[in-house]
Amino acid sequence: REGSGGRQRRRAAGHERRGRSRSRRGSCSRGRRGGRPSSAGQPIGSYGTGDHRMDLDSFINKNQLEARVAHALRTMSTEEQKKVMGTDGGENSFLLIDRVKSPNAVVMSRIRKLEGLR
Repeated sequence: REGSGGRQRRRAAGHERRGRSRSRRGSCSRGRRGGRPSSAGQPIGSYGTGDHRMDLDSFINKNQLEARVAHALRTMSTEEQKKVMGTDGGENSFLLIDRVKSPNAVVMSRIRKLEGLR
């Protein structure tokens, strides 16, 4: 027994004690930008084919939205749907699935925000 009281930890030679903080460089965060660089040459908010029905179905499928969220989106006006999907040229992003933790929550938040402006 070394020392008085409790146990002592022994570290192998060459092993230093690490703190909890780690470098964030190179990590994929889930912040606003999604941890991914934007595609070069593709302006933000210009996603869409011009066929609104097809864009709406694509948005719901690609983001794997639940039926209740898809229904809430489908019952909105065309202009509101475009704002939620980001096909109006605004700040919202079309693809959410790899960029946010919960696409359903993000879409519902966008819908509530627009409903509050009515």
